[in-house]
Amino acid sequence: LMAFILAAVLRASQGSATVAIITTAGLLGASVEAGGYTPVQTALILVAIGFGAFGLSHVNDSGFWIVTRYLGLSVSDGLRTWTVLTTILGVAGFLLTFAVWGLGSGMGI
Repeated sequence: LMAFILAAVLRASQGSATVAIITTAGLLGASVEAGGYTPVQTALILVAIGFGAFGLSHVNDSGFWIVTRYLGLSVSDGLRTWTVLTTILGVAGFLLTFAVWGLGSGMGI
């Protein structure tokens, strides 16, 4: 959960998904390594970071401008459509990741 939230906050604040992913991975790397997670759990943490960085695309994101200009959307239409869509997809992806984590814990993964 912390990986997802941190990546989402970084994405919303500075706009770049790439920077959000790299920064979150760097900030949490030592904690994950010290946590004794399995390789599958480590991969799921990385997937959660990716989904956190996926959502909240808005005016400080170059991808937002590419989508809105290409589709001929106004800024407000882009916020109502693109921002909401990326956020829903990010949260849905995290929920699936969380479900796999829960299933994996029961199976000893």
